[in-house]
Amino acid sequence: MKKILFTLFFGLFIFASACSQVIVMDIVQVKEGMNAQYEAVEKFVEPIKREAVKMGKQLGWYIMKRKSGGDLSEVENKGIGDYIILNIYQDEAQMKAGMDWDAISKKVYKGKMSSRSIEKKLETGGAPRKDTRSYTLKNIHYTKPGQANRGETVYIFPAEALNDEYEKFEMDVFRPMWEKRILEGSHKYWGFNKIIKRSDNAYQNLTHIIFNMPTALKSNLKTDFVTQKAMDMGYNSRKGFDNAVCEIIFLADAFNN
Repeated sequence: MKKILFTLFFGLFIFASACSQVIVMDIVQVKEGMNAQYEAVEKFVEPIKREAVKMGKQLGWYIMKRKSGGDLSEVENKGIGDYIILNIYQDEAQMKAGMDWDAISKKVYKGKMSSRSIEKKLETGGAPRKDTRSYTLKNIHYTKPGQANRGETVYIFPAEALNDEYEKFEMDVFRPMWEKRILEGSHKYWGFNKIIKRSDNAYQNLTHIIFNMPTALKSNLKTDFVTQKAMDMGYNSRKGFDNAVCEIIFLADAFNN
């Protein structure tokens, strides 16, 4: 049975995706009682990031507030992140090129704030933070993105690959399932990413991050016997950890500029 399933679902799969998106994901813990101050910082940053997107400095920027989940204490108790920042780039070259924070900030807030006030905001922006863990992700595949909106829910699923077949299972078994749900209207987005770099204080065992955006519609899709068996094999190829359920609170992308 295992041999048949493997032949049916995998064969020779070459990851030749034209997608080369890079995502920098920061997991932010804020100091006790400083959530409002932190969100004020990101509210200041939002129009700056929207201008950066317009200028072609990056594809998108999202701030998400964790509502529940995201507990990885079974691995190591580093504390649970309060906010997740996603900076999305077309490729590594765009990421490395960066942006001129000072110039773009002063362009955006010209006539609204003094140069010194802007500089002070930038200098003190990290004050509400207690800790930041950073992961650089290479996108393997994402479904055609629609417009993300403030207030929408995003599930962040961290995983550890247990064998070399894991990515094939995600692409050949789980991806078609999510795509069917998107066509059905019960799902909005699925993004599969590999961790290629991380900060020293980040979880070292994690290998992949999956982003999911559900809709309010309940799925009526059924799973046949063969697909279910393949899914079971896929589950055994990875170790999944606690989903972080998050809400988008600030954003800048091509749809929201």
